[in-house]
Amino acid sequence: MAMSSSLLLTTLFANAGTIGGAPLVYAAEQPTAKTLTQEEALKQAQKWVAVPADYRLLRVRYVGANEAYSTEPIWRVVWEKANEASLSVTIDAVSGKLLDYSKYGENESGGGSAQISREQAEKAATAFLERVTTADERARLSKANEYVPPNQPMFRGEQREFVTFTRVENEIPFLENGFRFIVDHNGEVMSFSREWYEGKLPDAAKVIDSAEAAKKWDEQAAPTLLFSDMSMFGRSQRLAPFQLAYKYEADDPQFVDAATGQLLNALGKEASAKNIEPLGNTHAKAEEKPLISKEEAQRIAEQYIKKLPGSYRSEGSNGGGTSSGVDGVEVRRWSFSFTPLQGNGSGEEQTELSINDRGELVEYSVNENARFQRSGQKWEKAVTWEQAEASALKLVRTLYADRLGDIYLVKQSPSKETLQSMQEKGLPYEITFGWLQDGIPIEYAQFAVEVNPETGVAETLDNRSRWDGTPFVGAVGKDIVDRAAAKKAEQKQKTLQLTYYLPQEEPFPVPPQPREPILVYRYVGDAGVVLAETGEWLSFAEAKKQQKPSDIEGHPQQAALELALRMNWLSAEDGKLEPDKAVTRGELIQMIGRLTNRIEFNYLRPRFSSDEQQKPYPFADVDVKHPNYAAIQKGLQYGLIPKTGQTFAPDRTATRADAADIVARLLGYGDVLDKPEFFTVPYQDVPKKQVPAVALATAHGLLKGKSAASFAPEGTVSRGDVAEVMQALYELKKTKQ
Repeated sequence: MAMSSSLLLTTLFANAGTIGGAPLVYAAEQPTAKTLTQEEALKQAQKWVAVPADYRLLRVRYVGANEAYSTEPIWRVVWEKANEASLSVTIDAVSGKLLDYSKYGENESGGGSAQISREQAEKAATAFLERVTTADERARLSKANEYVPPNQPMFRGEQREFVTFTRVENEIPFLENGFRFIVDHNGEVMSFSREWYEGKLPDAAKVIDSAEAAKKWDEQAAPTLLFSDMSMFGRSQRLAPFQLAYKYEADDPQFVDAATGQLLNALGKEASAKNIEPLGNTHAKAEEKPLISKEEAQRIAEQYIKKLPGSYRSEGSNGGGTSSGVDGVEVRRWSFSFTPLQGNGSGEEQTELSINDRGELVEYSVNENARFQRSGQKWEKAVTWEQAEASALKLVRTLYADRLGDIYLVKQSPSKETLQSMQEKGLPYEITFGWLQDGIPIEYAQFAVEVNPETGVAETLDNRSRWDGTPFVGAVGKDIVDRAAAKKAEQKQKTLQLTYYLPQEEPFPVPPQPREPILVYRYVGDAGVVLAETGEWLSFAEAKKQQKPSDIEGHPQQAALELALRMNWLSAEDGKLEPDKAVTRGELIQMIGRLTNRIEFNYLRPRFSSDEQQKPYPFADVDVKHPNYAAIQKGLQYGLIPKTGQTFAPDRTATRADAADIVARLLGYGDVLDKPEFFTVPYQDVPKKQVPAVALATAHGLLKGKSAASFAPEGTVSRGDVAEVMQALYELKKTKQ
């Protein structure tokens, strides 16, 4: 159970609307006589969870049963610790049961064991479970981690253990019900969630037998062949960022209805193998494109506007933006406005097109002002979903006429109740399209077209995510296993079982409809995908183990390395961190640059007043394909790298002098690094131009000399050395908060 971040909230500032100085926030629906009062909810939250003395109450929020993303009334209570940590509790507003608990920001720094054992995690989770559940509930649970829960999240680099107690009724597991925990490296429960269907479960007396179900599954189950995003598996030499694999998507037939024998998808609806059809046969040219300027982007936008009916007058650029990953600025884009000559010339009629620095159209919109003004207002009438699809298809075929063979329509069938809810809340119809490579879908590479339900006009297209994530590289090989072989590989890892199943919610931004559990036969066991080129089973559990390095136990820099892993500053590759491996200059800026994602280093965030300031600084030896390109561009924008010279030498081994220079700039001393006359160091081997950086880095205790007279500025820097520097920088800034 969850809540939307876009709730219409009303904050009450009167004395009656505060609790201990914290604002009480209600959603549009108010508590009733049948629900807990705010005082009772707060008392109940403190009964379930021990709130540390240094945490202050931040807010108390009530959300009614009819609000977005909540099927039952709930209270949400949040405490905060000096802007560096928070504790959140969700309480059932009727029963007072603990629904969710999470703690953020605590236990990040410091050493501690990088790997809490499974037994220790289960012990901590069991103690928490006994405190917040009834004996009757616990009697209907599996052993800890007896079943692999569906959709278990993966956290890259974080040393945490997941513990799940699955609900079992009549000896039949209910995989979507039970209690889930996340236990951190110190053995503390950082997250708890309750999923417990309170209604009547379906009767298991009249079901088909397992042999018939197995036959149905063999004949009709159909995972999708796609280019699967491998980012969850961390760094691996044997896996490309996208790998051709068989994987079940939500609309794929994958469960056997135990009552009827029909194949069902994850939404609980009857399904058959889908046929993905491209919109046409034109394809974009596979060619390397240089990054373009704003002026070049405008010329491209002017070519796109000619594809639309009518004539337009260019109003020039009205701004732009960038997308940034963990390592830096990856894609820039600019927005251009056009006024139709056939209209009344008002701003409400303007069409906007956004072009990125790869020369790609990433956004389209019309009637922006009108859309903002009518936001949330009920639609008095609405076109059918099929009519909205036709309108969206027309726009896509117009704007992407040169690549229709690379695009397909994602078939969706919203229920009558969902469409009615969207109409009442004034929400647009969102039609989804996906990208193809050689006729095969690319996982998560999708874009959406919003259609006005009242007029049937396609008003926006948003394709930013296609270019903002991991760049896609992939092609279909000649030899891949077929679907039948992939299913056999899956069967070797799992067993067919009769289970209760709670269907997934429809993927639309509306309040969830009550869902009824059903009985299904499904293959239960290890979660993963099948690699299409080899037929190999790729286990998610094994991938998680690979993120825990086996080569840092007992290492002199173990504590710093463990912190770097927990904070996602470093990541293991194939189960190894290689702490003694020397880093390159590109890797050094990538690692240390990740500190700037922390609030402690927010002062370094650039404030641009012109597009020219955002323009990438070109190094001849760092093109857009270089693995450290984004990090180097971010380093330039954040002042960690001076904008001088024509080369950066990203693949040269980094030196201790390089590390000192970046550290000094990270601390904000970039303006004085060219003034050696103001600094002295006791080391005899430091060149004059390196004296300021070395003096500052050593004065703050971030780097040390090799001896009283030697700093060894040309010495190499290992991954463990970088982890130590990052730990020292992080702790230095935290003490000054």
